[in-house]
Amino acid sequence: MKTNMMRGLARSGVAVAALIWTGAAYAQAVTPEPGQNAPATQVPDETDAARAQLSTSGTALPPDATTTQAPADVVVTGSRIRGVAPVGSSLIEQTRADLLSSGATNTTQLVQNLPQVINQGVSEGSRSTSGGAGNITYSSGFNIRGIGPYATLTLLNGHRIVQSGSSGGLPDPSAIPTIAVERVEVVADGASAIYGSDAVAGVVNLITRRRFNGLEARAQYGLAADQGYNQYNIGIIGGHSWGTGNLTLSYEHSGHGALNGRDRDFYGADLRARGGGDYRGTQCNPANIAINGTNYALPGLVAGSVNKCDTLKTQDLIPAQRRDSVMGSVTQEIGSRITLTGDLLYTRRDFQFNPALTTATVVLPSTNPYFILPPGVVATSETVQTNFGGQGPVNSTRGFSKVLEGTAGLNWKMFGDWQLDASYTYGRDESLSTSTQGVNNGALAAALASANPATAINPFGGNSAGVLNSVFNQVFGAPGVNEEHEGEVSVSGSLFHLPGGNVRAALGGEYVRESIYTGLDSGPANAVNSSRTYAARNIKSVFGELRVPIFGDDNAIPGFHALDLSLAGRYSDYSDVGHTSNPKIGINWEPVRGLKLHGSYGTSFRAPILTQIKGAVDALFIQNYNTPNGVVTGATLSGFANGNPLTPEHARTWSLGADLVLPALPNFRASVNYFNIDYTGQINAILSDLSILQGGASASQYADRIVQGAPAAALIQQFVQQGYPVFGVLPNNPTLFVYGQNVNAGKTLAEGLDFQLSYRLSHFNIATNGTYFTRYRTAVSTVAPFLDSVNTIFNPPRFRSRSSVGYDNNGTSAVVFWNYTNSYKNNRVTPTQTVKDYSTFDLHVAHRFDGTLSDKNKLTLAVDVSNLFNVDPPFVNIPESPNGGGGFDPTVSNPIGRIISISATVSL
Repeated sequence: MKTNMMRGLARSGVAVAALIWTGAAYAQAVTPEPGQNAPATQVPDETDAARAQLSTSGTALPPDATTTQAPADVVVTGSRIRGVAPVGSSLIEQTRADLLSSGATNTTQLVQNLPQVINQGVSEGSRSTSGGAGNITYSSGFNIRGIGPYATLTLLNGHRIVQSGSSGGLPDPSAIPTIAVERVEVVADGASAIYGSDAVAGVVNLITRRRFNGLEARAQYGLAADQGYNQYNIGIIGGHSWGTGNLTLSYEHSGHGALNGRDRDFYGADLRARGGGDYRGTQCNPANIAINGTNYALPGLVAGSVNKCDTLKTQDLIPAQRRDSVMGSVTQEIGSRITLTGDLLYTRRDFQFNPALTTATVVLPSTNPYFILPPGVVATSETVQTNFGGQGPVNSTRGFSKVLEGTAGLNWKMFGDWQLDASYTYGRDESLSTSTQGVNNGALAAALASANPATAINPFGGNSAGVLNSVFNQVFGAPGVNEEHEGEVSVSGSLFHLPGGNVRAALGGEYVRESIYTGLDSGPANAVNSSRTYAARNIKSVFGELRVPIFGDDNAIPGFHALDLSLAGRYSDYSDVGHTSNPKIGINWEPVRGLKLHGSYGTSFRAPILTQIKGAVDALFIQNYNTPNGVVTGATLSGFANGNPLTPEHARTWSLGADLVLPALPNFRASVNYFNIDYTGQINAILSDLSILQGGASASQYADRIVQGAPAAALIQQFVQQGYPVFGVLPNNPTLFVYGQNVNAGKTLAEGLDFQLSYRLSHFNIATNGTYFTRYRTAVSTVAPFLDSVNTIFNPPRFRSRSSVGYDNNGTSAVVFWNYTNSYKNNRVTPTQTVKDYSTFDLHVAHRFDGTLSDKNKLTLAVDVSNLFNVDPPFVNIPESPNGGGGFDPTVSNPIGRIISISATVSL
């Protein structure tokens, strides 16, 4: 491996020297292109102003018909060559106008408005699908195409963002203050040839406001229609420019309250009134007693009777969050050829999640002073199914995430249009998720066995504070420290001139070191056991890209107004999982002016995250699984019992598309893009999916990871004897064991169409953006057959769109958005349920007052209404889970309802 890397570096060194020599030799022969000698910043001010026209929401003008490429000095997401938009791949943009009109209070909300981004996996309101189990700090990431949150690469100004949480693997984009965001660029196409690991489904690049000059302050507050939820955002940004540079600083305080299940009538366990099942459990208060196979419900204790209850109704559907963010950027030109840049970000996010009631199934001996028997029944012990609602404490999860990231960059104009870019990025994320009032199984067993009324626990209620404090003192803590060092050097410029234009190239190398320090704190409050693990790896990469304009303005012929070819490749060597090479080819063809046909083909990969290789927490989690015959309590294994042979995931991606900009209608743009993804070796786990036994075709796919009956009890006992910590109350006679670890077992075949359309007529504009899946087939294990999963629950819906109609004139603007998700199938139940489609409307109304305080200041007042008609989520026949669900699907719909927000923005 090391030899291959050295050979690759040697070849790259020779190639860099050749490119520089060739560039120098041809410097006088290359035809200069407009803007090539502009100040070497990634996003000049004048470019930002122009890009305001690229709104995909219909809130601003579509691009002018004469716009065919990016300004020559700007690096666009999807390409390493300055001044070149990605060849063969579509670029989707969300501008600052989109952010302001969306009512979003954090960056994640803005991007998740795009139909191409599916709200599955790592989300604060849903943790049941891929990646969700490790999201114990309640961050929210991006999931392009819905093929997995780890398959989308998130960048900040073109650089990787440090991973977040005690499991790592994903950054937290909400750490970037919204007041500092200029735009978001999304390439929904494989891009490992450009950026390396994780860019399987695509790339999201968050680009901040640089060279800001002046002062701007913004405040926003929103409240749900029933006042059960609120959100807020207060931010300020200021900047000062001088002849050769700029300094920009911003601060933002934002967050939202918790949304509890008691505040939403459509959320619950008993769904019979809506045509669903009764998913209530039997761990109730009043309790149920079982003696010799016969059930007796309190208080009557009639043989065969049973109490049922909803123990999850009181949990939070969305946790409370609070963020404080500071961001700064500086630009300084040194002479006419060198520009230094720097970015610094610090964010602290605090969260609190209130869980469901603490439940237990225990054996109560007759020696316990609170032992009771039904009349006429004789027994020395009994099984009690109970919960401690109303007496035991709420075992709330609290924690924080602190992100520090800084980038220092240098740009050197060498000769002609050749430029060298060098940068170093350091990132650190420190996080902690903790709870301190869980069930201490040892103390519970002692309290059940006690014959002393002062120390014995009464599972039927009425316990003293002393007894409760002795039992509910179990500590769970999951700390994590992620660090990332990224160094990169690249050169870019024109090699020589062809009749179609300049042949441009980029070549460079990158070194990344990433590490995580994580562990587990568990045990009674006075005897907490702590374990820590450290994992790290080094990644060395070389990359190159070539853009060849075969036809252009100077040599256009009928049928070939323009023809561009792009070739890119990347070689990466990982210190822990081996090496990989990934090519990509792209082509743009304009048969006539205004019509561009494009296509791409490439391979991508994703390396396992460090905690997937080592296992974040080796433990048994006691969880309630829903089955066709009721709720079954089982044990789920997390971590890795016998090592882990995980290998990188691999994908083949290709796309075809067309963009239409009519010269006769300069304010019209339409595009369509076909995508195809063949993704193999996906790493998946079922730690947090508590409905896998409920039935349907998906249940059989997990047969190799589920053990039932007596073998399950033997496995659980084996891991307990090995010292695995147990979280929750372990049943005396467990009959279910689930392997919840990560395995290289998943496969996905996805294909479909993206489309965008926008048109402006005078003061009115319309726009639409959508995704339609023609195929989405998945298999969750190596022995499982492919299933047609498109339009089924917890998989991408076949069709999603966001459309808008807007008006703006003399500082007054109004936009109405329509968000649509089509009907889909819930195959987790028998017979399969058809879930209704989901339509919501959003409204944005704003007016700008110019010169209210001085000639230069502007005051903008706005009202935003999300879910204008307060539409409830469509009914879905799925049980409640600690990770989401219960009458609605949190991966598709939003439980909040209507939110009315008001905001004020002052610019000086």
